[in-house]
Amino acid sequence: MFELNATLPIFILSFLIFMYLLNEIMLKPVGRVLEARAARINSNIEAGKNAHAEAEKSLKHYQEHLHKVRSEAQGIINTAVEEANKKRNQEFDKLRQTSKTKLDAAKAEIAAERTILIDSLVAQETALVQEITDKLIGEKTNVSFDTGVVRKALEEAC
Repeated sequence: MFELNATLPIFILSFLIFMYLLNEIMLKPVGRVLEARAARINSNIEAGKNAHAEAEKSLKHYQEHLHKVRSEAQGIINTAVEEANKKRNQEFDKLRQTSKTKLDAAKAEIAAERTILIDSLVAQETALVQEITDKLIGEKTNVSFDTGVVRKALEEAC
């Protein structure tokens, strides 16, 4: 059966003292450590969020700067291409003008040589026709030619 004596209150009192000491020695320090750890974790999470936001801001700023630099570079390239095309066109026009001048000079020279050649051929043809006529008739005859007709015939032949 169950007996009531002084052991039960001593046992209850020692159990309560043990629980109090356990709470003071073990549970409260562990609780403080857990709270400090949770606070440090929350602090690190906030710092990470702030660092992430700062990184996003820096990335956005960098991308805007990069876009601006690329736009400027494209503008410089476009200007350089336009200037190069303009210079190329000027050089091409100079070359075209020079070649046209040389071509016109060559044409004039050829025309002058052609005129000289036709003049010499008219004289030679007249002399040749005179010789052929003399040989065919057998005596020296005086054949008159219209040199304009001979010239026209030679010009058409050339």
